[in-house]
Amino acid sequence: MSLRRSFQLNRLYFFTLLTCDFLTLLLAIFLAIQLRFGSINTASAPHSAIAGTWIFLAIAQIMLMMVDNLYVVRTTMNKSMNIFRTIRMIITISVLFIFVLFVTHFPTGIFICSRLAVFFIMLLWLAMTTITRLLIVPLIFPWILRVLRFGKISLVIFGEKAVCGKIRATMLKSPVYRSILDLKTNSESMPDDPDERYARCIEVLENENASELSMVFDEENFDFIARFSLLTRRAGIPFSIYSKRFLELGYYDPWMTIDGYGALTFFSREYSRISNVLWRLSDILIALAGLLLFLPVIAVIVPVIAISSRGGVLYKQTRIGYRKKPFSFFKFRSMRISADDSQSIHKKYFMKYVNGDAAVKSENGEVFKTVSAKAVTSVGKIIRKTSLDELPQILNVLRGDMRIVGPRPCIDYELDYYTSEWLRQRFTVKPGLTGIWQVYGRSRLGFEKSQFLDFVYVLSRTDSINIRLILKTFPVMFFGKGGL
Repeated sequence: MSLRRSFQLNRLYFFTLLTCDFLTLLLAIFLAIQLRFGSINTASAPHSAIAGTWIFLAIAQIMLMMVDNLYVVRTTMNKSMNIFRTIRMIITISVLFIFVLFVTHFPTGIFICSRLAVFFIMLLWLAMTTITRLLIVPLIFPWILRVLRFGKISLVIFGEKAVCGKIRATMLKSPVYRSILDLKTNSESMPDDPDERYARCIEVLENENASELSMVFDEENFDFIARFSLLTRRAGIPFSIYSKRFLELGYYDPWMTIDGYGALTFFSREYSRISNVLWRLSDILIALAGLLLFLPVIAVIVPVIAISSRGGVLYKQTRIGYRKKPFSFFKFRSMRISADDSQSIHKKYFMKYVNGDAAVKSENGEVFKTVSAKAVTSVGKIIRKTSLDELPQILNVLRGDMRIVGPRPCIDYELDYYTSEWLRQRFTVKPGLTGIWQVYGRSRLGFEKSQFLDFVYVLSRTDSINIRLILKTFPVMFFGKGGL
C-alpha cells in the first residue's frame, strides 16, 4: 500500500504540473499573438499554426522535462535548481523551434512564423512558467492533496545525527513535503550486517507507525548497500538511500543529494503486465524508427567494413539474456583478429576486471575495457567510439531478445562471477540496447560500480527513466563519451 501511495503522489504531481505547463504555454502563445497582431483572430496566425506551434513546443517540453527529471515532487526541494533547469529547457526548445522554422522554410499554415511573435512567445513562456513553478504550483498542489484527503506519509531517516538533520531540513524546504510528510530521525547504532540492519529498520518503522525510510550509509560497500536495498524493495517499502560512493558513479538524484552524500530513490511500482506489453510495442516502434533513421549510416558502414578488412560485416556472439537464456547477439565487426582470439583476450581480462583492475591507467583516469589497438580496424575505431557498432542490435530488439532500455547482456563465461543475489537481478529483466551504465558509466567504471548501476535500474525503472535514457543516449553516441 505504501508504494502505491508514493506512486500516486508523484503521478498526481506529474499531471498537476503537466496541466499547468500546457495551459501556461497556450496562454503565452495567445498573449504573444495579441501583442504582435492586436488580435488572436488574424490571418498571420491561423488556428492551424497556433495548434501546430503549441503541439511542437508541448511535446518538446515533455521530452526535455523528463530528461532533467523535472516532473517529480522532489524538485520542490530546490527552487533555484528547478528554475535554472526550467529556463535552460525553454531556451533550448526556443532555439530548436527557430531552427525548425528555418529548415522548413517558415510554413505559415503549420507554425507561427512571425519572428516578433515567436520572440514574444518565448519571453512570455519563460516568465509565466517561472511564476507558475515558484508560486502557483507550490500553493495549489498541497490544496489538491487536502481536497483529495491524501493524508500524511510518515518517514524515518536513519543515519548519523548531523546528516539526518540536514536531510530533514532540506526536505522541509518543499511546501509539498511540509504539508504531507511526518519526518522522524533515528541515529542509533545500526548492525553491520545488511539483513540485520534491514530487520532493525522494520522494527523501528513498526514502532513509529511509519511507511517509508531513508538510510544514510557511511563506509558500507556496494555489496552491503545493494543487499539492504533489495530486501527493502521486496518488502514494498518506498525508500531513498544516501552514500558518498554514489558520487563516484556519476548517477544520483541531484534533488536529494546533500553535503557530499549522493542520493538514490526507489519509489516506483513494479511494471504491470499491461506496462510490459505497451513497452514491447514501444520497443518495436522505436526500433523501426531507429532503423529508418540510421539507414543511410548503415548503408555507408556495411560496404566500408567489407572493403577495409577481411571477414564478415556482422559479428555474432552468444550472450545471456532474460532468465539466463542464451541468444545470438549482433554487432558490426570492428576487429581484425578471430572471434576466438578476441574472446580469449577478453576472458583473461574479465577476471581482473571483476577485481577492480583497470585495463588502462592514464592522467585522464582509469579505463575498464580491454582492447588491442592492433586488433581494431580503422573503421572499427570510429564505430566503437560512437557506438555505431551496436546498431545491428536493433534486430535483437525486433526479435524480442532485447529491449531498447535495460542492462547490457553478459557473455556466457561471465555468469560465474554473478555470485551475489543482487548481481543476478539483472536477469529478471530483458537486456537493453542502452541503459544507465551505457549513458553514465561505460568504460569509466569498474565491475562492481557498473553492475550496481544496472541493479539500480532494475529496482527503480519507470517510464520517465526509460525515456530519459533513450534521449541521453544520442549525445553519448555523438560525442563518443567513454567509448573505445
